[in-house]
Amino acid sequence: MSTPAKPPAAAPVREVSLTIDGRAVRVPAGTTIWNAARGQGIDIPVLCHSPRLAPVGVCRVCVVDVGERVLAASCLRACEEGMKVTTTTPEIESHRRTLAELLLSDYPDASAREATTGDDLLLDLARRQGVGAIPYPAADGAGPTGAGRGRDDSSRVIAVDHDACILCDRCIRACDDLQHNDVIGRTGKGHAARIAFDLNAPMGTSTCVSCGECASVCPTGALTGKALAGMRVVR
Repeated sequence: MSTPAKPPAAAPVREVSLTIDGRAVRVPAGTTIWNAARGQGIDIPVLCHSPRLAPVGVCRVCVVDVGERVLAASCLRACEEGMKVTTTTPEIESHRRTLAELLLSDYPDASAREATTGDDLLLDLARRQGVGAIPYPAADGAGPTGAGRGRDDSSRVIAVDHDACILCDRCIRACDDLQHNDVIGRTGKGHAARIAFDLNAPMGTSTCVSCGECASVCPTGALTGKALAGMRVVR
C-alpha cells in the first residue's frame, strides 16, 4: 500500500518592518497602514472606511505622513519595508480640521444619528478637531444653492436625510458587497449629487428589503433606523 503524498508546505508569509509614530512594527506584506496602526492601538480617524468594507479612500480623513510629497490615505496605502509613518502632525491635523469644516458647512443643524445612537462620526471628528464656528457658511443654512437636498421618509424602517449625506459610499458598498442587494447608487452632479435607490425611486417603493445594513454602516445622520410603532430606540 503506497504512502499518501504529503501536502506541500505552506509558503512562509513575507513580512515588512516599519515604524508608526516611532514604534517598531512588523506586519504581513500587504497590510494597510490603517490596519497596522489599529493593531498597535493607534487610532486614525476615518469616515468612508469600515473594517468590513474594502477601502476606497474617498474621504481622505485618514491621511498620514510617509515622507513623500503628499499625504497618503492610510486605509489604502500598504506598509512598505523601512517606511516611517507619522499619523499626526500640525499639517495633518489642519487637513482634518478643514475637511470637517467643509463637510459641516451644509450639514443639518441636528443629526438623527447623534440624537438616537450618539455615534455620528462626522460630529465626533469635529469635536476631536475642536471645530466651532464654520468659516464656510451656507446660504440660509441649506447648502451653497440655498436649497437642501431633501429627506425621504417613504421607508417604514429607515429615514433618509440627504443633507446629512457626505457621499462616502459606505451604504452603497454595504448594500452591494455585504448584502448583495444592489439597490443603492448615486444620482445628480455637484451639490445635487446624492444617493439613490434603484432608478432614483423613493426608498420605500424601491427594491430595498429593509435589511438595515446601509443604516448600520452610515457614519452620519443620512441613514438612520426609525423607531418601530410601540417600541423605543435602545441606545
